[in-house]
Amino acid sequence: MSPEASQWLERFFTYLQHERRLSPHTLSNYRRDLTRLQEYCQSIGVEEWHALDSHGVRSFVAWRHRKGVGGRSLQRELSALRSLYNFLLRERVVGSNPGIDVPAPKAQKRLPRALDVDKTSHLLDIREESPLALRDRAMMELIYSSGLRLAELLSLNLDSIDRSDATVRITGKGSKTRLVPVGRQALAALGQWLRVRGQLAPPE
Repeated sequence: MSPEASQWLERFFTYLQHERRLSPHTLSNYRRDLTRLQEYCQSIGVEEWHALDSHGVRSFVAWRHRKGVGGRSLQRELSALRSLYNFLLRERVVGSNPGIDVPAPKAQKRLPRALDVDKTSHLLDIREESPLALRDRAMMELIYSSGLRLAELLSLNLDSIDRSDATVRITGKGSKTRLVPVGRQALAALGQWLRVRGQLAPPE
């Protein structure tokens, strides 16, 4: 890009440092992302910031996506681009922000990590015998045994559990009801808690 375009980029970094007072780490991210944008502009013959339009921004996003850059990183790079152009708009260098209506690919949602066997065993190993501890053990055993979500556990009533049949009736998402088995240890823990639950102080 032209020397003038590079000067405006440096002025933007100065603005981020002294007016926005961004941390060195955040400033480094901006510099890396916008230097990459500058190099891309150079490769497609864009010499000035006002010459980059929304089509060019889309092409930049598509190019980065083809290189395997994920949605979350592309969202950050687009955010840096928009911030640069907001600054250039304020300084009357450009007449519009070409990144304002350009979406980034959606970031993949991370699946929750399952606990391994050792961690699960440690979670269930509640040795205290107080009524509160017995209640907690029964809850944890029931979650583990029947694969309940927390919201499903909290909505359970005692009459939802058939101890003779070793099943529990669950009302899940969309008010759909399903019957799931309850393991032997969960039933034992539940029985221990039921014997002492009268000792728990009622909620205020």
